[in-house]
Formats: sequence, C-alpha cells, structure tokens
Amino acid sequence: MGIYMVILPMISILLGLYLVCLGLWELRVGLDRKRFITFSFTGLFLIFILPVIFGFQLIINNFQ
Repeated sequence: MGIYMVILPMISILLGLYLVCLGLWELRVGLDRKRFITFSFTGLFLIFILPVIFGFQLIINNFQ
C-alpha cells in the first residue's frame, strides 16, 4: 500500500503537466478557448490539489 502513495501522486503530477502543456498549446493555436480553460484547470488540479489529498491520506495512515 505504501508504494501506491508514492506512485499515484507522481502520475498525477505528470498527467497534470501534460494537460497544462496541452492547454498552453491550445492557447497558442487559439481555436478553442473553452478547451484551453478545461485543460489548464484540470492540469492545475492534478498538480496542486490531488497530491495534497494523497499526502494527507499518507499522514492519516501513519497515525493509525
């Protein structure tokens, strides 16, 4: 169970970076603004919010 608490945040961060890059590319091309917003906010969520949730889960499991 411990290895998943390391791998899942890493996958989340990598996928978030990929989505942010896709969002920036969409902004550069300038075809679909809604797609840029969707990619960017989903990527930022995966980079900053989801690893924190996994981190708190790891802390909670250590106290039990």
